[in-house]
Amino acid sequence: MDRPLWFVPGRSTPPQGLLARYRPPQPAGAVAVYVEQSTRPGDIVLVLFCHGPLFLREIVQAGRRAVGVSVNLVNLLIANLGLEQPPDPTALKAAFTRLADSPKGDTLLHRHILSLYRTRCPTCQGEGIAEWFAWERDDHAPYAKRVRCSRCQGAQRGEVDQADIDAARRIPAHGLAYHNALRRLVPEGHPAHERAVELLELYTPRNLSALMDILQRLEGLEAEPAIQAALRGVLLEAFDRGSSLDPPDEARHRPRSLRLPARYLERNVWLLMEEGLEHLLAEQAAMTPIRRAHTLSALLSDPTPAYALLPSIARRVGELLPPGSVSLILADPPRPDAVYWALCALWAGWLWDTPAAQAMRPLLRRRRFDWSWHQEVLQQALAGASVLLAPDAALVLLFADADSDMVESACLAASGAGYDLLGWGVTPGEGVRLALRAAQPLSAPSPPTVDEVAQAAASLARSCLRQRGEPTPWAILHAAVYAGLCGSRGLLARAVAAAEEETSPPQALSGPALVAEGVRRGLGQPGLVPGAPLHELPAGAGEPPVEPLADRVEEVVWRTMRQRPSWTLDELTLAVYAALDGPLTPPLALVLLCIDSYSGKEEGERRLRAEDDPSRRGSELRALRRDLRTLGQRLGFEVKEGRGWDVRWREGEQDAFLFVVSPTAALGRYLLYGPPVPPGARPCLVFPGGRAELLSYKLRADPRLSRAAARWEFIKFRHVRRLLAEELNRHLFEAVLGLDPVVEEQDIQIPLILGGQA
Repeated sequence: MDRPLWFVPGRSTPPQGLLARYRPPQPAGAVAVYVEQSTRPGDIVLVLFCHGPLFLREIVQAGRRAVGVSVNLVNLLIANLGLEQPPDPTALKAAFTRLADSPKGDTLLHRHILSLYRTRCPTCQGEGIAEWFAWERDDHAPYAKRVRCSRCQGAQRGEVDQADIDAARRIPAHGLAYHNALRRLVPEGHPAHERAVELLELYTPRNLSALMDILQRLEGLEAEPAIQAALRGVLLEAFDRGSSLDPPDEARHRPRSLRLPARYLERNVWLLMEEGLEHLLAEQAAMTPIRRAHTLSALLSDPTPAYALLPSIARRVGELLPPGSVSLILADPPRPDAVYWALCALWAGWLWDTPAAQAMRPLLRRRRFDWSWHQEVLQQALAGASVLLAPDAALVLLFADADSDMVESACLAASGAGYDLLGWGVTPGEGVRLALRAAQPLSAPSPPTVDEVAQAAASLARSCLRQRGEPTPWAILHAAVYAGLCGSRGLLARAVAAAEEETSPPQALSGPALVAEGVRRGLGQPGLVPGAPLHELPAGAGEPPVEPLADRVEEVVWRTMRQRPSWTLDELTLAVYAALDGPLTPPLALVLLCIDSYSGKEEGERRLRAEDDPSRRGSELRALRRDLRTLGQRLGFEVKEGRGWDVRWREGEQDAFLFVVSPTAALGRYLLYGPPVPPGARPCLVFPGGRAELLSYKLRADPRLSRAAARWEFIKFRHVRRLLAEELNRHLFEAVLGLDPVVEEQDIQIPLILGGQA
């Protein structure tokens, strides 16, 4: 590749396993490319805000050492369980059995907990165990249940009876389990005490009692660390599923608030533990373990690829490793998800009595996790981590959601932390990539004015639209502005630094507020309409026409494929993105369609289709033009060329049909900027059938093309040959001209009906 690769699409991968509904999707495969491009074997790569195992796994598999850092102990546990050599399944099951059989009064733990959910089958009235009870929040009582009954086939669902209501109220709301849970979370008199009390209300007294009993006995269980960690993971999932945040009869989406639904489920905690163990065993059986360095000093002293996990608050990141020891920093910034952060602080306080868990207590007190908080935390982490970077090493922020608030916060934080932009890319389907490098801090920065930011924002937006040459999604336009401001005379850095030094006049906008207002004004200038799904420069903007980006992506794919006889799909995709980044970053779906349109698959590799060889395609184009001339003459038209058209069929003094024969699916040069179409003439684009899917995609994606296409006919090469082979008059020709659609339904062929015969 001739230039660094700043946008690596990866494969958007939904999280799996523990707490998957809270964790963001991540781009599988992207990290490995950044690591290979920016580091050498044995180098150290730092993962800030570690969410799970994906980034760490790709770093170590690429032959580097990985350090995952997060203040969130729950996320670090999830990462470790997805990487470390799992315990022997037999040993893990044996430990779970010992936990189940630990004493609880005069019985065993699992029997005691199951007895809490004992009920009668709603079908046969025999004794059974409830899988769950559904509660009415305002009535403080269950109203329905699902019961495992040994007599009946399968679980039975029905209404509760008075005995169920009495059993649900038998355990006191503020009994021993409640005070144990509260004491684990915060000490008496702690500023977060009130918030902790509210969070405990997310559990019914019965479920809270069961969970605290399991937790207490797990702490006393003698088992090796890997088994203890696995059982903590099982209990963590029970903490989540055993809360009252899930409505009945609905998919388990991520809860949006910590308010109980009007109706909610109370699940059987011990059954959750059994299910959690089964899921964990299945996941770990399919997992390839990664070498772990159990201490940081062990990782630093041995260049063998491995990973280490470190708990740390954001502002202390720079103290974790030797200065200049990190060759690359990767960060998928946390989301300002108040629900998840509060729950993680709750669960960490229950699971660990350590300083690292206590460091999460401030998260209990914060009720709003807004974008201001997000920028502050991200900026602290990036500023602290900058001292760890080796000379010329990069920081890459990569996240799967192209959310405008996320982009704004990330750019402000990076600029405020003293980073300069190296490159960027964004597509709504694959997310955002920002590559940055630590720079010298600004000395005595003067705050920019709103007008200065607005002027720069408008210029950046128009530049983005001019470069793309097509209607552009808001997410891309917005990202182009903020990414550009990262390097536009230091506007973002000046704004953030001036706000921190309070150099702005009283009552004046400063920092992020000033930037946001400037961007709003800049994007509100003529020709730019905030809020519209797609943006484009108005016609007659004084600039020469630019081919739509989609057409240029197709050309880049074709030219790239000609450089080598064969490519893997990943190699070819990355070569295209190396040529197109920043405002030109194309959607992955478009790139893959272009590749499919021009390549054939042979033993896992992509090769340029034989028919797309330039010499062969040139001969085919000449033959098709001859065929169109022959067909026109046969139908009684006067056949001409010129005026921007390959073949013109004329009737008297007027053009009747105008043909362009194209080897590509390029549309802008014909539909938008091609020669004028005389009144009454029917323009026709003749193109290879292998471009049909690509052409259809372009028509759907660009409203301008879709509108212009209404008067055009699109004819595949094969259709021209079929028309020439038939005995047609003008009436039949016009009847069958459009019978071969641009895109056919799979496995359906539309026959030509000529002379009454199919």
